[in-house]
Amino acid sequence: MKTLKCIETRRSIRKYKDKRISCKIIDKILKAAVCAPSGKNGQPWRFKVISDKNVINNIAALSIYESWMRTAPCFILVFLDKSRSYDYVKDVQSCGAAIQNIILCAHSLNIGSCWIGEILPKAGSVKSLAKISNDSLELMGIVALGYSNGKPSRRMRKDISAFLV
Repeated sequence: MKTLKCIETRRSIRKYKDKRISCKIIDKILKAAVCAPSGKNGQPWRFKVISDKNVINNIAALSIYESWMRTAPCFILVFLDKSRSYDYVKDVQSCGAAIQNIILCAHSLNIGSCWIGEILPKAGSVKSLAKISNDSLELMGIVALGYSNGKPSRRMRKDISAFLV
């Protein structure tokens, strides 16, 4: 899939088929994530792949989006490793770029995704459920992944002129 088409056709997917994603596909997605730009090439991100349904359900229970999150066969938890930080704001942006790469790579492989930030106030509970004890790791987001179960609704975007200053 061409890059611009991938960007333009990507949608947040919130309905997933009950179908496992292969390790090979997850590996491709993670390889794309680590190709993201980062300040001073610090690569401050860390990832935890969750495919255990019990853990997924327990993490989902922390969110207002529990009902659809439970249907995802896989979560990728994205962390900022503060022990590798050179500039907090730039490192947060770097993790955001890694998340964008995850989402775009997944879409290019016909895997649906949704970036979940709403759960960040409960990051301590998420880390506990994911068995992450390293205090240097700060949760930046969760990406739910799965094969789309249905066609997502059309996304309305404002004209580019609305954003120019």
